[in-house]
Amino acid sequence: MREKLLGLVALDRLPHACVLESGTAEERMALAKDLAKALVCKSGVDRPCNTCDACRKADSGNHPDILYVGPENGRKTISVETVRNMRDNAYVLPNEADRKVYIIDPADTMQDYAQNALLKILEEPPTYATFLLLCTTKASLLPTVLSRTAVYSLSPVVGADQSDGQLEEAKGLAAELAKALASGSETSLLAATSAFEKKYELLPLVLEQLGLILRDALVAGSGGEQMISGAGKSAGSLSARYSNAQLLTMVEAVEDITTALALHANKNLTLSRLVSRLAAGM
Repeated sequence: MREKLLGLVALDRLPHACVLESGTAEERMALAKDLAKALVCKSGVDRPCNTCDACRKADSGNHPDILYVGPENGRKTISVETVRNMRDNAYVLPNEADRKVYIIDPADTMQDYAQNALLKILEEPPTYATFLLLCTTKASLLPTVLSRTAVYSLSPVVGADQSDGQLEEAKGLAAELAKALASGSETSLLAATSAFEKKYELLPLVLEQLGLILRDALVAGSGGEQMISGAGKSAGSLSARYSNAQLLTMVEAVEDITTALALHANKNLTLSRLVSRLAAGM
């Protein structure tokens, strides 16, 4: 999940409001801090670079544009006053970075009226603001809040052994898709996607891995070197063949099909759409 979200930061496609659920409180906070650091990092390509002044300030907890929102004055809940103060602060421009990041933890301690106070800023956020809501489960948040956020779960949905095996298989299938895209042949793309006729359940994980490869291709095309997909050769081939505009079209295709899968779209239509959307970038 960390690599996926940092990949979205690199592409400037991280949603303005994210719910980080499941895992432990420490894991959620560690991920939120990494995302916040990447968002304020001054490196033009590889973020976080962990060496610039902004990254060092983030690591020390002293960056003025990374703000932590939690219970105050010995309370066990995040009060409506705290949320309103954060909301007012969000309309003040960042001090040093291009972005301003609010880490709300634990978000599930906000009662309904506090969550309702949060809605306005989620509906009409400043372009520079990012909100990270940390909670045990998204079920603790109002549907109106969830509808204005992207939810990311830190916990695997299958057992560890099975997950490891599926991940390796998904990486292989994603590499095949990347190879087909790099060939520029729609016939090769059709052949690569035919595997999902029998392995459709792996498609979400494969698309996640393909998204990382495309992210790396964009980084390579911009002169960066920080690869996170583990498939640098595939990313390099894509970068050598396609412009960043074409690669972004493929990224959008991956995001579109991932959304369709979450909505339980028809299998045959989804696979057909996958081919046509990816081919549009070729």
